[in-house]
Amino acid sequence: SGMAYGLLSPMASQPFDTIKTKMQAEVKFSNQGGFSVGKHVLQTEGLRGLYRGMVPILLSTGAQKSALFAGYAGARRWCDQSGLSVLTDPIPLMNGMSASILVASVASSVARTVVETPFELAKVRSQTGGSFRSSSGLISLAQLKEVYTGAGATFGRSTMMLTSFFVLCDQTERAVPELMSRPILGGFIKGGLCATVAWGIAWPVEVVKSKVQGSEAHLYKGKSTMQILQQTAQKEGMKGLYRGFAPGAARSFVANGVGMAVYQLTQSMRTD
Repeated sequence: SGMAYGLLSPMASQPFDTIKTKMQAEVKFSNQGGFSVGKHVLQTEGLRGLYRGMVPILLSTGAQKSALFAGYAGARRWCDQSGLSVLTDPIPLMNGMSASILVASVASSVARTVVETPFELAKVRSQTGGSFRSSSGLISLAQLKEVYTGAGATFGRSTMMLTSFFVLCDQTERAVPELMSRPILGGFIKGGLCATVAWGIAWPVEVVKSKVQGSEAHLYKGKSTMQILQQTAQKEGMKGLYRGFAPGAARSFVANGVGMAVYQLTQSMRTD
């Protein structure tokens, strides 16, 4: 299920992802809209340019999504079996939701970050015209640090996004259980709507991630995620913090909507 989700998502959404990454990570596109950036890429590189960086994502995304869902399910199961009331008792004003969802969301973020970061770095570098070749030899701690460039921002983004996503899914399932149980429609609502709202909450940190992983990362060397957020907010305001959100939201809606629908459909087939 996670593998099916992971393979279909990038195929449906890569052009939107390339556009949003260029808007976030390349200074020359900082004042251009998504349509202008997409037009520029098509004119200079053709359709191939919109699919730059897709190979590392195809190589990793199935494992990444599988790790994400496995981490979430494993942590939920551990919490439910722990016997700790702080993890299993309902949170006030949350319609019966327990803290196990929050713990599981963080666990899934850790799993996603470990698998995703090197491949996401390769993708962003490819999209922005940079190189992923290590300057630290074949096998070394320095090389490991290099290929995990942006791991802090990736974890922060993933934690904010996945926590919001799983909470929204839980609350939606409790509010309209019959609708959400439908194999395709329910999955599309989770992936298309809940995931897009969750991305909106985490978007400023996604902007930082693109900046520190892109070909112009030297501009942010030595700066923390919070420092880059503050710098962006001071120079560009909310517009800068949400740069690339339009193509990013389109990418999220298409990729996660299609992927989650397939995931839920395959899950229902396994239980039938």
